[in-house]
Amino acid sequence: MSGSPIDIGELKTIPVFAELDADQLAWLAGHGEVTEYASGESVFELGHVAEHMIAVLEGAIEIVFQIGGQPVPFTTQHAGTVSGLLPFSRMRSFSGSGRAVGHTRLYQLHQSLFDEMLHRAPTLGPVLVSMMTDRVRETTRLAQQREKMMALGKLSAGLAHELNNPATAVRRDADALDEQLARLPELTRMLLVHGIDAAALARTGAWLAAWAGRAKTGASETAVPGALERSRLEQEVGDWLDERAVSESWMLVEPLVAAGLGPEDLSQLTDGVTAEALPHLVTWFTAIIGAQTVARDIRAASGRITELVGSVKVYSHMDRAGDRELIDLREGIDSTLVMLGHKLKRKSITLDRIYAPDLPPVSAFAGELNQVWTNLADNAIDAMSDHGVLRVEAARDGTAAVVRIIDNGTGIPADVRSRIFEAFFTTKPQGQGTGLGLDIVQRIVVQQHGGRVDVESEPGRTVFSVHLPIDPGT
Repeated sequence: MSGSPIDIGELKTIPVFAELDADQLAWLAGHGEVTEYASGESVFELGHVAEHMIAVLEGAIEIVFQIGGQPVPFTTQHAGTVSGLLPFSRMRSFSGSGRAVGHTRLYQLHQSLFDEMLHRAPTLGPVLVSMMTDRVRETTRLAQQREKMMALGKLSAGLAHELNNPATAVRRDADALDEQLARLPELTRMLLVHGIDAAALARTGAWLAAWAGRAKTGASETAVPGALERSRLEQEVGDWLDERAVSESWMLVEPLVAAGLGPEDLSQLTDGVTAEALPHLVTWFTAIIGAQTVARDIRAASGRITELVGSVKVYSHMDRAGDRELIDLREGIDSTLVMLGHKLKRKSITLDRIYAPDLPPVSAFAGELNQVWTNLADNAIDAMSDHGVLRVEAARDGTAAVVRIIDNGTGIPADVRSRIFEAFFTTKPQGQGTGLGLDIVQRIVVQQHGGRVDVESEPGRTVFSVHLPIDPGT
């Protein structure tokens, strides 16, 4: 980087300065300087004080934000653009870092000269104010887009994690089912070889059909035994099998006891069966129990996948128009919490949901409200340490519905509480947040739905209350 004077003609190539007269351009040329940077060299760093108006003469500046601790390219300012600190701007420091793209030359004017610049070139004032407004609007738009992409990335990772468990279970159980089914032809052949009693076969078949029906509907005739009782039953069943010379009895004990069978049940099912046929009948019987158990587990795991897909559909508001409609707030909140389930599990956070039975449907934009629940719940989870408690309440309050997101985290310091809804303001460590989450919440609730967002906070308890008119037309 080096400083050098600038030619008036080169200044005139900057659109903002193109209409200035020779004297005005000469003043700018005489009071500013040109700095040069090699490709990749740092122009400014995140958090550095902003003191200069910057015009790009040659090359470009790539602006990089730190999001989630990772550098994310944000935008690129090419030759002819004016950036940095502008007159009337409240900017104090850079919210990202800038690095040169190719050989880059910049014109820079220190802020101490802004008043004199505007006095000598008064037409620059409105132009720079308009530029600053456009810059804020575009920066906000890009930042909001980044915020949405960050949220989408986090939710996608969470969904992939949630889907992986049941998908792995289905794959594992399918392999186990293959093994069980592969054994059945040989086991059936051995029954026929040893002349299985038809009455015994009918009894076991009837018991299996009844047991499968109860398992499918979730019904159970007996209470699940405790650990001690289960251990006693397993010992008794093992002894019963050993007494009857059932081979590999240790492999049969667990599935038989899990199916609710004790020694008396086995004796009834095998009554009248020859000693030679009995071991084969029990082994055949246990293999079918195992196959049906695995099938039930596959059904449960695939059902979980269906539930997750259903939650995604509700969350993303698929198959619905983007218009205001009557919605059940509980559906959107629950789908959001499913999407954030991986974060809750990772921090072992307890989730309490309390929905009033008289909570009415609300006329709202479902997709936008789901973004509200995501931002508030995600912030609450981040604010809590491991084993925290996240409480979600929804109730009616006169002509409004109120949703409260409550956490027992560190709380919001009183000196910054009034600023938390400002765009780009964040209490998270540098580079871990864009400062747009609560700004988006405020805009969606207040501007789009005519509601309000209240916050109360102290160490150990922070409450965000979202008030939404039940019928915005009243």
